[in-house]
Amino acid sequence: MRNVLAGITLVVVLTAGIGACSSGKDNASSSKDTSTTASTAATTTTVPATSPTTSSTHCSTDQLKGGLGETQSGAGQRYTIVVLTNTGTKACDLRGFPGVSLLDANGKQIGEPASREGSEGATISIAPGASASTTLHTSAAGLGAQCDPTSAQLRVYPPDNTASLTITAAYSACGGFRVSTLVAGTAGN
Repeated sequence: MRNVLAGITLVVVLTAGIGACSSGKDNASSSKDTSTTASTAATTTTVPATSPTTSSTHCSTDQLKGGLGETQSGAGQRYTIVVLTNTGTKACDLRGFPGVSLLDANGKQIGEPASREGSEGATISIAPGASASTTLHTSAAGLGAQCDPTSAQLRVYPPDNTASLTITAAYSACGGFRVSTLVAGTAGN
């Protein structure tokens, strides 16, 4: 009986470990609850979630509109503001980094998606008609870093969403580009 229980426990632990170790590359900036539960008649094992649960007031992609703010240059760097506006009828919350990629005129991704820059930041509440913003950071052209072709659009995945929105934008990343955490307002960070 002891060997049977040991075998069942081993299967449960291995099953939970395999579920917890899955990985995938996705442009969506997502932090969904990924609890895995395995059970038998003798043992139950739960692998705890590694990220916060999405709230019921979370901003969904379909209630957001994207746009570009100002671009500033200096010391060989370019900073472009990306603005997400709540077009819904209720306040909603966002926290973290959006996923951002460059797209050509045919909707094909150019280069690698933006990497994250800085810390995740606090949850921000966006009232109807209000905005949150982030900053895209890249090197200026002509400083030795290879530049990707200029985009026709940006693809933006709001945090904790698997659906994206697109923004018409002529943007060129030189030596890659980074995205900061979202902050309240339209000034970026």
